[in-house]
Amino acid sequence: MKTKLVTQERINALLAALILIGLALVLVGAWRFVDASQRLTGNVAHQVQQGGAAFDIQTPEQAQGLIAADLQKRRLEHQQSESMIMAGVGLGALAISWLAYDVIRGRRRAKPQPESSPTEQGVQ
Repeated sequence: MKTKLVTQERINALLAALILIGLALVLVGAWRFVDASQRLTGNVAHQVQQGGAAFDIQTPEQAQGLIAADLQKRRLEHQQSESMIMAGVGLGALAISWLAYDVIRGRRRAKPQPESSPTEQGVQ
């Protein structure tokens, strides 16, 4: 007896896994984006850049603090970009796997069922 390598159950399980992976990527990407945005609003370098206000530097420690804040701002902006990409990949995976699942399910419904002959129904 031969067993099929690719069965309908395996395809359905694979598509369900891809749907879950896509959903997880969207949720993680959104969470990371919101987290970076929240932390960015408290960043001194971001506030100076957005407000356009001059930052009066009196000591070297203040200058180092502003440099460190700028580095953190750049990291947070990079995290925002990565999280948007992650969420986009998740949406793509979610859409493709959902579409494939609907196509496969539609083909199963569209298959005509063989009509039984009168002899199979017990009528002679």
